[in-house]
Amino acid sequence: MTARVVLASSSLRRRALLASAGFSTVAIAPLVDDGSLRVRAQTAKRDCVALAWFKAAQVMNNRALLESAAPHAYVLVAADTVCVLGTEVMGKPATADEARRMLTATMGRTQCVVTGVCLVDLRSGERTLLADAAHVQFGEMSKAQLDDHIAHGAWQGRAGGYNIEEVAKLGWPVSWTGDQTTITGLPISLLTPVLKKMLLRGMMPE
Repeated sequence: MTARVVLASSSLRRRALLASAGFSTVAIAPLVDDGSLRVRAQTAKRDCVALAWFKAAQVMNNRALLESAAPHAYVLVAADTVCVLGTEVMGKPATADEARRMLTATMGRTQCVVTGVCLVDLRSGERTLLADAAHVQFGEMSKAQLDDHIAHGAWQGRAGGYNIEEVAKLGWPVSWTGDQTTITGLPISLLTPVLKKMLLRGMMPE
């Protein structure tokens, strides 16, 4: 199947989410260290959208790579996800100790998970910005659960140090409200109708 969507991310979870919604993608990782970029708790939706646009723009600027890797693509998708706990913004932990601190701080509390998305029409350059939020509540995790999670590196590359599907399957005391895919890293319910419309427009002759 010819890929019509470029995913500006190295995230296997985001690519799987798009595939589950019926979209064929080519992934191109942006050269952006989002861990060094600042997201503020009070404006997390706005900041995540801005970071998603930053990632999209970085990939768009590499036209040679785009044309080589995805010559028939119509739309580029980029996203950024953070967890907000009170006034603290938790992105991807850099170390095991940081992951442990994040998860320990979350016990018995509710965090807001925010994902911002940028979609770009690769022919016109027109961009569409979206954001969604969901809430995750952790109960008290056992020391054994947390130690095993840290030891196996399951915290790596995950905002807040976890993947919601994985920890739920393991029996962690976790519940959530809102779109689970927003927590995973791409709000599919919000994204799908917009992306389909852009793809249909791309198929129309100029």
